[in-house]
Amino acid sequence: MIVGEQKPLAEIKKMLAGFHKVLVVGCGTCVTVCMARGEKEVGILASALRMSTRLDGNAIECDEATVQRQCEWEYIDPLGSGLANYDAV
Repeated sequence: MIVGEQKPLAEIKKMLAGFHKVLVVGCGTCVTVCMARGEKEVGILASALRMSTRLDGNAIECDEATVQRQCEWEYIDPLGSGLANYDAV
């Protein structure tokens, strides 16, 4: 059984301290069922990060992507060419 759990926003913000452009990537299979990191949750997290960091005076730019399966390279490879545009994924 696969179980996914989202980290608290404060912990994620701490991990992203010093980064300015972030790509939030979710998975469309296992963790979607757990309601931890599917497309909907990626949008919610990216929005929360945008709002929270703006309110803190340290706004970061957050883009969003969801792949069908993060556990299979062929689904992640299309992201590869654009990853150089981000400070953190």
